[in-house]
Amino acid sequence: MIKIVKVSVIVPVYNSEKYLSRCIESVLNQKLKEIELLLVNDGSTDNSLEICKKYAGIDNRIKIIDKQNGGVSSARNAGIDAAKGEFIGFVDSDDWINPEMYSNMYKKVKETGSDICICNFFEDYFGYSIPNILKINKNILLKDDIINDLILNMIAPNDIDSNSMPIMGSVWRLLINRELILNNNIRFPLNIHFMEDFLFCINVFLKCTQISIDSGYYYHYCYNNISASRGYIKDMYKVQVDVFKQLENILQKHNLITIAKDRLKLRYINLCIASIINEIHNNINFRKKYTYIKYICSDNKLNQYLKDINTNGYTLRKKAVLFALKHKMTFYIYIYYKLVSNFKVFKNLMKRHIENMVCREKT
Repeated sequence: MIKIVKVSVIVPVYNSEKYLSRCIESVLNQKLKEIELLLVNDGSTDNSLEICKKYAGIDNRIKIIDKQNGGVSSARNAGIDAAKGEFIGFVDSDDWINPEMYSNMYKKVKETGSDICICNFFEDYFGYSIPNILKINKNILLKDDIINDLILNMIAPNDIDSNSMPIMGSVWRLLINRELILNNNIRFPLNIHFMEDFLFCINVFLKCTQISIDSGYYYHYCYNNISASRGYIKDMYKVQVDVFKQLENILQKHNLITIAKDRLKLRYINLCIASIINEIHNNINFRKKYTYIKYICSDNKLNQYLKDINTNGYTLRKKAVLFALKHKMTFYIYIYYKLVSNFKVFKNLMKRHIENMVCREKT
């Protein structure tokens, strides 16, 4: 093990044998050599642990943490507890990173004295790498910028028109000062099975004083299985409502509820729409599916927020959806999203591709 660890890279591993070697090798091939790679085996039942051991026998910068299955939050927390690096980065086991990622991001935080560095990333899909740019025209974010330019836009865009997208709250695009995490006792929540990244990012951003932005595209977020991006997520509505409540509590503690109230309303409407789309993919009979969608449409908070929203300037399509939600036109909503949901992933990816290529031409 190297004496000085500049970056600890935490990789939660669960049944990842198909892509794990690619991930591990991309971390070991970093231009920054003063790293440690923490492979947290979260109770894998395939050949993942043996792959981890093979690489640990080759490179002494690897440390294996073998634990019972507890989910990705539990695995990342175990990595945080074991990390020795000055900074911490996260990589998912089915993704991979460019060789210059941590050398460039580490240099950026050291030169600027920042707590966190955030980079752009690629969405890898069917052999194509589609750039996803962080649409903030600043190199350094101070406290007010972190709230207004980053956190508010992670909660929701400033409208929910059809072309609006929030900033993706993912830890794998970050390099974070380890002391910031430890001193503020920030961990991934154990009581939710997705969107744990989002809450962690909100917490860590609220505690930092300065964030630097690296314009490089280093991380490859891989859609290795098309069904994973389009399939049904169990308890999605329930979990998203729980995450929303936790978000409200966090903002309340930091006296940010007032400034964030409009974004919170838009987020709640969006989460209900996402939950309806998710239910369409549920492999149950139509009657049960329709009944649950009707239940979501009857959400009291959703209906209150729909009354408050100003749709001036929205597309006719989005206005029609919001009108149908407001008037609980469940069958229309079902048919509409049944028709469009099959094309949603591809449409968003192509939209991002065009927008980001334009942005890169301008820079």
